[in-house]
Amino acid sequence: MTSLAPCPCPPPVPPVLPPAAEVGSRLETLLARRAAAIMRGRSRRAGVLIALYDHRRTPHLVLTRRAETLPHHGGQVALPGGRWDAGDAGLRATALREAHEEVGIEPAQVRVVGRLDDVHARGSDHIITPYVGVLAGPFVAVPNHGEIARVLEVPLGDLLAADALIPPEPNVWTLRYPLLGEDVWGATARILRTFSRLTRCALSAA
Repeated sequence: MTSLAPCPCPPPVPPVLPPAAEVGSRLETLLARRAAAIMRGRSRRAGVLIALYDHRRTPHLVLTRRAETLPHHGGQVALPGGRWDAGDAGLRATALREAHEEVGIEPAQVRVVGRLDDVHARGSDHIITPYVGVLAGPFVAVPNHGEIARVLEVPLGDLLAADALIPPEPNVWTLRYPLLGEDVWGATARILRTFSRLTRCALSAA
């Protein structure tokens, strides 16, 4: 397996995006040829899910705004997911379990198409492993109000359009996504950067 970096100059965002299942299939093909970057170390581990689904015939993904009362990253926008538990079979299982607990996504309804590069969240000292999955049906949010203040159903086209405006080599101040009135930054923005650029490459493939 070859390690491929995200396209250095990814193609423009297509004017019309295919359904979530096709986006997932194209990403699956690309990710199967790409070895994700794996971080080692003593940091705690976490898994998150980029859940793709169709809403009003266009592909969307799920983000959340965490409750202000949480001890880590309170009030910040994040992907569904959380800390690895000893009962989890692996970080993929962690991402699916936490997505179910946080916003009601049933693990059996998710087809995981691949994983992305590990990202280190400095504030909480977690190494986060992101997984990309496609939901078998519509997304119906069932938020855990003790953890989740808001569920964001983000059109994939909005994410890709915002990504196209970010500088090629962003810093901590310029790697930010304005989505549905929220400011998405930090580890979540770094995950979305990789995901967006790979998605733009996958959608341009013949």
